[in-house]
Amino acid sequence: MARNELSKSAMRIADLIRRKSVEKTDKEIAERIGVDPSTFCRFKADHLEKFCAFLDELGLVVKEKYADDAERKALITLAKKAIDEMEQ
Repeated sequence: MARNELSKSAMRIADLIRRKSVEKTDKEIAERIGVDPSTFCRFKADHLEKFCAFLDELGLVVKEKYADDAERKALITLAKKAIDEMEQ
């Protein structure tokens, strides 16, 4: 599947996966998920965009595992600060 055939949502999913996947080698990732490194490389090269289109078609999103935690903590901090200021 050519990139220009993907929806914008599917492209965002693929872009996030690619950005995150550079943090580890293909061999490391393959070993962690229990597949042969060459199989993993072929999947990324041949099927990643189709898989992202599949996720998008199902209405699913992909996000970083702990991304919301940092935002949630920041919002809690801001809320506490605002409450403290209102009480003074």
